[in-house]
Amino acid sequence: MTTVNTTESLEGLLGRNSERIKAALIIVVAADHNDWFRLLAPNVFEPLTFHVLGFFFLAFTFGTKEWSLRFIADRVARYLVPYWWALSGATLAYFLIYRTHSSASDSFVAWGLAMLIGNAPFAKSASGLLMLWFLPSLFGLTCLLAAFDSSTLSRYKYGGLGIALAAHLTIPLLPRSEILWLPFGFAIALNIFFLGLVWRQLLNLRLPKMWGPIVTLVFVISYGALVSGQVHLEVATLELAGINSPKAMLFQDLSGIAGVLAVVWLVSIPKDVQWLEAIGKNSLMVYLLHPVAYVVIGKLLPSISGKVATQPQLLLYGCLTTCIALGSAYAFSVFVTRSAFLSAWVIPKTWTQWPPAARFLRKGD
Repeated sequence: MTTVNTTESLEGLLGRNSERIKAALIIVVAADHNDWFRLLAPNVFEPLTFHVLGFFFLAFTFGTKEWSLRFIADRVARYLVPYWWALSGATLAYFLIYRTHSSASDSFVAWGLAMLIGNAPFAKSASGLLMLWFLPSLFGLTCLLAAFDSSTLSRYKYGGLGIALAAHLTIPLLPRSEILWLPFGFAIALNIFFLGLVWRQLLNLRLPKMWGPIVTLVFVISYGALVSGQVHLEVATLELAGINSPKAMLFQDLSGIAGVLAVVWLVSIPKDVQWLEAIGKNSLMVYLLHPVAYVVIGKLLPSISGKVATQPQLLLYGCLTTCIALGSAYAFSVFVTRSAFLSAWVIPKTWTQWPPAARFLRKGD
């Protein structure tokens, strides 16, 4: 065990443990998507938001973003290309297996809308997987952040801060069926942008000796208040508390920020956790693939899952299926990343690394 350096800033701690943090957040994401855990404790997961906010906060953590066509193109490759692959494969399987759309043309239209808009209702309509919303929203958030960071005048910065606060307070009051037509999670990005700016202010603070237990206690109290009040929160569909519910919004924001800080503290305690860092390095593919693993598990074990009734059984099957889903998703992600061909096509890190873009650029030369 190691003792966390009490003179270190939060940014330094994040820099040293970013892969562990991503892995811990992915494990919480997978647990949240597990039906057995949902049956075991249905109210516990209802107000969960920190697992999503943690990934968004990482975008605010490392340096400033500069708006440019190259920056946008690189984020298209990094976030939207994997999303388009996952959406296309899931849509095809969804149509062939479940026949939810009356015709192939209806499925194609739903797929096209999900490709261009990327928000949760459209992704779910096309593919049956609501969770695919995250990567398009991360793309929208990083673009918004780059526009904010590229502003050099203080009055624009303060104006942006004011707009971010107003958006955080009021966007949950707007009709979701209309605002979620804004492409690539722009409404979600606007809603959480103020929290991201607050997170940035925490980065350079020196961590006091008992900061970890304190933020964990704040999380337990605020999250417990949400659970006891049976509050349902969902970032993907903007089912969030706004200014019309100040108490719920306070606990929502406290539990979100404190939950991420608690994860940062907890993963920084062990000296060497290689398996956690390995998952973190493959977090994008693990995120995309673990729902597929859950579907396969449900198909292979329908009789067993139907017999599960007691709480110990639900806990056992929840833990086992989460481990199987994460393990199989990790194994396949390693296979993809070790293949130069597949990684370039499916998970490119830059625009020029993606073969269609590289070919287009060569023709332009």
